[in-house]
Amino acid sequence: MRALVILLTLGSLPVVADAPKKAGFKLSADEKTLLDLTNAERKKACLGELKANPKLFAAARKHCANMAEQDKLDHTLDDKTLGDRVKAEGYKFSRIGENIAWNHTTPKDAVEGWMKSPGHKANILESEYTEAGLAVAKNAKGERYWIQVFGAPPEG
Repeated sequence: MRALVILLTLGSLPVVADAPKKAGFKLSADEKTLLDLTNAERKKACLGELKANPKLFAAARKHCANMAEQDKLDHTLDDKTLGDRVKAEGYKFSRIGENIAWNHTTPKDAVEGWMKSPGHKANILESEYTEAGLAVAKNAKGERYWIQVFGAPPEG
């Protein structure tokens, strides 16, 4: 089985304080497992858990669905970058990053794949990240696209 992973990390960008809205926000079983496995890796490294952020989940879900619909693994689709996508959801940040993957069959496979890649592992274990949004979507062939969006809200 082929697997491909790509990473993106953006440095500091202009920021404003953010207060996520959580009304009606629910994780799918795969999203919860993906978050739990990601946090297990952070715990092994003595890092704090990533908290689920509804705005980051919205950005992750939309991009993941778009990758699956277009059957294209890419950080930039329709001329929209990670920064564009999280800003469109109203998420304010001091730092953001993203891991994407294609064709892993389970959340465990996706996290294991990312942890074997130095750049993706660095995103997962970045101490400045405190929040995340995660998603999985299937293309027309049933292949899965995976995404982790990491965020650090503004200080202050």
